Amino acid sequence: MASRFPARQRGAIGLIAALTLGMALLFVLMVVDTGRLFLEQRKLQRVADMAALEAVNGKGTCLATGPSAQALATQAATRNDHAPGPDRSLQVECGSLQTGAASLRVFTADASKADAVRVTAGITLQTSIAAGIRSLVASATFDPSTRLSAQATAAQPGPPLARLNIRSTLLNIDSSRSAQLNALMGTLLGSQVNLSLAQWQGLLQADVNLLNYLDALAIKAQVSAGNYTELLGKTVNVGEALAVMATVAAQNNPLVDVSGLTQLSVQAQNAGGIVLGDLLDIHNGGSSAGLDAKLQALQLVQGMVQLANSAHGAEVSLPVNLLGLANISTRVKIIEPPQFSALGNPAKATANPKDPEQIYVRTAQTRILIKVDLGPLLGGINLGIIQVLPDPSLDLGLEVASASSHVTGYNCASAASKSLTVHNEAAAVKVLIGTIDSNNFFSAVKPVDAAPLVLLRVLGINIGLGTNSPVFSQSETFTYLKPPELEQDSANHLLSSTNIVASVRNTLQSVELTPKVALVSLLLNTVSGLIGGLLGALLDPIINNLLMLLGIDLNQVVIGANLSCHSGRAQLMI
Repeated sequence: MASRFPARQRGAIGLIAALTLGMALLFVLMVVDTGRLFLEQRKLQRVADMAALEAVNGKGTCLATGPSAQALATQAATRNDHAPGPDRSLQVECGSLQTGAASLRVFTADASKADAVRVTAGITLQTSIAAGIRSLVASATFDPSTRLSAQATAAQPGPPLARLNIRSTLLNIDSSRSAQLNALMGTLLGSQVNLSLAQWQGLLQADVNLLNYLDALAIKAQVSAGNYTELLGKTVNVGEALAVMATVAAQNNPLVDVSGLTQLSVQAQNAGGIVLGDLLDIHNGGSSAGLDAKLQALQLVQGMVQLANSAHGAEVSLPVNLLGLANISTRVKIIEPPQFSALGNPAKATANPKDPEQIYVRTAQTRILIKVDLGPLLGGINLGIIQVLPDPSLDLGLEVASASSHVTGYNCASAASKSLTVHNEAAAVKVLIGTIDSNNFFSAVKPVDAAPLVLLRVLGINIGLGTNSPVFSQSETFTYLKPPELEQDSANHLLSSTNIVASVRNTLQSVELTPKVALVSLLLNTVSGLIGGLLGALLDPIINNLLMLLGIDLNQVVIGANLSCHSGRAQLMI
């Protein structure tokens, strides 16, 4: 028994050695086979990549007209030793690319489009011994062939994209402006607004990422992810839009108090619906390109509130204390809401700022009508031959056009020389003084001029006051040199328009009573001076309070620009 043990041991060792060598050989075969298939897969992927790029660079389509995408891809594949045949296949599809959930590109097949081309290359190879053993173990059948496939999607890079934005120069909010903002926003919304100073300051300091905001709003508006064109054209409730903004702003600004947005969203529930595309003009093919930008929270709030108000088509009466002067009443109407951000292809820019493809931004266009009671000012002038007529109420109307900017040219020859040229218009103003028909002033496309207001009667002669100024305007052409890419902060340009303010001030302070009566010319000049002083005192509250809180600055406007140029050759997208 003991004498046979070594022999048995030698037999077991031999068996184990044989099994080990067999397993090693099998693993070697599998490694070699896997390497062979990996190299074939790499070659096949290169074939698909080159075929897709050639089809796009050759302007291939899947229609009967124009170069054939199938033919172009086949030629490229043949040059790379992949001529279609029994064992080699090449499928070509035309379509378009969209940015879907999580900003992932998705190819949609559509033979009528050639924005992108997808190529699927396939090859059938002989199954190796190792692969055959693997297939037998897995399915109890032997497959003598192995099928490999590779896919590539190519498209022309997007066109050059330029973005403009226009923003208010409001730099700080104090307690006085906080109260004025509450009064103004409450009036425009038709509700009671009572935000604290800290809350208004938070909105001024907070930035909202536009892409994050649109993605979050799409969920609320039940719009498919990435379909920004549909979202910007859909009517959304102002309160809901502000509520979503509150959530996004809190994420984007963890150290800033943005609770005012939540409070405003509740107070704006009955303000109606707005179309965000009226505030944000985006022509980027429905993708997310250029949307990763920051917008000031307060500017978004101002724009939404003004857009909602303009949709109602009615003027509103402002609280007496908004301008800080007694014996006046103020009415305002938003004729056209602001459009403070625009994105598009600068190659399609034209001289016409209203062209549908134009990259155009503007502040709000508004009309302000102030009724001034001159009774306290003229009450002591009745001197026998001079009579003050009853109800001496003077109307002061201001037509404030939008400050605007639009693209007129660009240069993408190289990164070192790229530039963007824009035409800027300051907020033009026309002043009307006298008697103004309020219905006509607020409803007409172009209001009629003010009629003279008869204030005094001297020796039976009616003495009146009336002025209709020309339109005070200012414009310029400006070129941004090496403007930053879309994902970077904008390059800002300050358009100063102090000449316009000076002209308006001069018009208000230089009113004259007519006709002239020699006997009392000195007194009439004194009265004119008093009225001019009163009207002049209105200018600063109008500019620094009312217009500034509406996002309109007559003194200056800040215009930001970005430009991203792209190469003209096809690129692999998926």
